[in-house]
Amino acid sequence: MSLPRTGSFSMKAAYEELGMPTYHGFVYIERPQDHLRWFDAVQAKYYGKGKPFTTEDFDDLVGEWAVVSDNPAIGFVEELLQTYPEAKVVLVCRDLDKWYKSYDEGVIRSFFTWKMWAVLNLIEPLQTLKPVTVTRDLQYAMFRCSNQIQWQRNAKLICQEYSEKIRELVPKERLLEYKLGSGWEPLCKFLDKEIPHKPFPHLNDGKEFELWMRDFQQREVKRGLMAAVRTMRYLIVPVAVSGIVLAFTRIWRFWT
Repeated sequence: MSLPRTGSFSMKAAYEELGMPTYHGFVYIERPQDHLRWFDAVQAKYYGKGKPFTTEDFDDLVGEWAVVSDNPAIGFVEELLQTYPEAKVVLVCRDLDKWYKSYDEGVIRSFFTWKMWAVLNLIEPLQTLKPVTVTRDLQYAMFRCSNQIQWQRNAKLICQEYSEKIRELVPKERLLEYKLGSGWEPLCKFLDKEIPHKPFPHLNDGKEFELWMRDFQQREVKRGLMAAVRTMRYLIVPVAVSGIVLAFTRIWRFWT
């Protein structure tokens, strides 16, 4: 249950090497059947809209997974601990300044590109599934912000507060504070697993995450434009559709 850019994707690979399927932010993005439920959960808890999720709701959402990590699960620590009161918790510890640099460059700034603006303001408002909106709304709520400057200003403090909250909520015997780079031994000892005969995963560094985010933004813009074209086919004459498709194509080429 650690924040983004704390080695969560490497930890996901490690858990799965140990036979523990892991629900990570990358998994969430690729599971459209989950998007609307997480949207409802975020809106209910943080914005007072709708009915808060029950332990049964969370178990139905993530019960098939052995581990939950990263967005959006990190926004529901208390609820998940109520749902699974005997769960073990791994809090990944990373140097605060290094974490902030990675989080700022990889997450915060990525939400203020033209592509992400288009997704958040032009595409997802017209769609039922809103995976980017869920992540933005959750991060804004958790980091007590509504713009880039506030987000950057609050990031380190919220990171420290989040770690302290985990320490307060989880009994020491069920909590491992895992120092990034410690390898297999402390993790396997905590989880009662044999140490694999292979190096500990090191995945999704800053450059890899930047490339993934760029690809994701392009896919979301393209998906939204294609959905808009499909909708407009039934509303306007074919000649007008051709003009709109041409305009969208030019916009797509400009953004990519």
